[in-house]
Amino acid sequence: MDYMTSPRQFLRQILTQDDIASLIYLEVLFGILFSIWSLIAFLYITNAVVHKETVFWDNYILQTVLLLRATWLTPVMLFMSFLGSEAVVFGSIVVILFLSLKKHRRETFIFSILLLLGVVATTFLKLSYEVPRPSVLPLAIERSYSYPSGHALNSLLFYSTISYFIYHLTKDKKKAIISFTITGILIGLIGLSRVYLGVHYPSDLLAGYIAGFWLFITAILIDRTVMFFKLIRETPTNQ
Repeated sequence: MDYMTSPRQFLRQILTQDDIASLIYLEVLFGILFSIWSLIAFLYITNAVVHKETVFWDNYILQTVLLLRATWLTPVMLFMSFLGSEAVVFGSIVVILFLSLKKHRRETFIFSILLLLGVVATTFLKLSYEVPRPSVLPLAIERSYSYPSGHALNSLLFYSTISYFIYHLTKDKKKAIISFTITGILIGLIGLSRVYLGVHYPSDLLAGYIAGFWLFITAILIDRTVMFFKLIRETPTNQ
């Protein structure tokens, strides 16, 4: 059995129609559960922020992180912040061009839609809640509202989707583990940099991560569900 075949070919070789139907059920079930969980978590955090229930912990963690400020560390944190903003924009162009040249049309569409939704969601949510930035001495200039963090939301979408595609297109588990590990660390450091620079509260980051995860998991859920339904329609009834 050639495990480097496409998912469609592989499933046709080893699964019956009933097996595929079962996989569809599991895909949809777990996808819906994760999607609902992340949406509820975002609404819960948003409610806490609106009612100022996060003020104590936000300020406590913020002041603790600000104690880490050092001359040598600030350029590092500015660079990490860059990786969550300008680098995402330029990187997105490179990734879209690469996927297009390799004729990965479905992946190009998913990647483009996810990033567009990330920008729209960030802008809409910030304008909806109008949460001001922390009242500390910032090391970066930001003119938009604070909640949720666009760096957190969009960096999670960008780097997680790249890691997902690495696994999806190569089927190499070792590369996937390495990429997801690096991605997780990078996303975490980008979030830390925003608190360090004094431009976000921890709740902004948490909400941004969860909103980004919701967009990511929902898009993947829809894509996988459509793919499996196509497999069912194309699977012969006589098996």
